[in-house]
Amino acid sequence: MNNISLTIFGSRTFFNLIKEIDFEYNIFFENDKIPKNKEHLNIKIIFPQNLKSSVLTDLLGENVPSILLLDNNNYILKNKINLLSFHVVLYFPIEIFSFKEILKVLYTKYHFLKKSNIIINHYNIDSNQKIIFKNNIKAKLTEKELKLILTLNDENGLDKSLLLKKVWNYNSNLDSHAFESHLHRLRKKIEKFFNDKNFIVEKDSLYFLKK
Repeated sequence: MNNISLTIFGSRTFFNLIKEIDFEYNIFFENDKIPKNKEHLNIKIIFPQNLKSSVLTDLLGENVPSILLLDNNNYILKNKINLLSFHVVLYFPIEIFSFKEILKVLYTKYHFLKKSNIIINHYNIDSNQKIIFKNNIKAKLTEKELKLILTLNDENGLDKSLLLKKVWNYNSNLDSHAFESHLHRLRKKIEKFFNDKNFIVEKDSLYFLKK
């Protein structure tokens, strides 16, 4: 899987080791300049006991997959590191080919989560968890609310009959209050959690996500 890049922080020895093995990955060490490629996933391999606390803090602030490698728990307990800040935590000794399988699983999981995350007008939507969030505030969406948002995101400016057909699978000439009631609840929810009264707007009987 040559679309994985590994950046090693805190251990030149580990860097040299995996460079000598046919890992199929792009391997970098700490401050190496990594070529930008949207198709590449850069996984950080971190040896925290060999890093300055300021460097570790910066690494934890980056939203990228990370693997923590430890000799024991002493460093974690002493420095009160939150293990939940890392995607994977491993303890030495490790079996190098099992490590390769862990990288593959992390790659697959990350891309699944990436595809489920949708950004709409400064909002993040996790379509897998059915959550909309902004500025660390989250709100749970129903299945129909999520589908309504995603439908308008794909094709903005739809009338009621098309939305009934696309979201509720209703025939276009079937009258229903489903749309109005769901739209009302969704608007109230967005206003309550995010103080946004214009998330979905109407103009000339067409509905738009305000972008």
